[in-house]
Amino acid sequence: MAEDTLDRVVLLEDIHVLTAAPAPALDQVERTLADGYACALGIEAQRIRLQRELEGRAARLSGGTGPRVDEVAGLARGIARADEELSELRAALVELAKTARRLRTG
Repeated sequence: MAEDTLDRVVLLEDIHVLTAAPAPALDQVERTLADGYACALGIEAQRIRLQRELEGRAARLSGGTGPRVDEVAGLARGIARADEELSELRAALVELAKTARRLRTG
């Protein structure tokens, strides 16, 4: 598992723990929200890079098979994986933002 993937897993675990806790510390919730938003931006940037690379390589394909097609397929899988990670992270961040609002008003 790559280090950035491990960091995302740990971040998601932290978010789930904070959203499940009855009274987490507001500063910890806000710090985790900031980390989560930064992570989401990183995933979005990675996805954009993969998309551009995919489009460039796909444009250079000339009905071939083999390594070039495998590269394009790998890029497409990377984009799909980034989309899944981003969706999961955004959903968790919505819940954590609700927790932060509750703590601020409560």
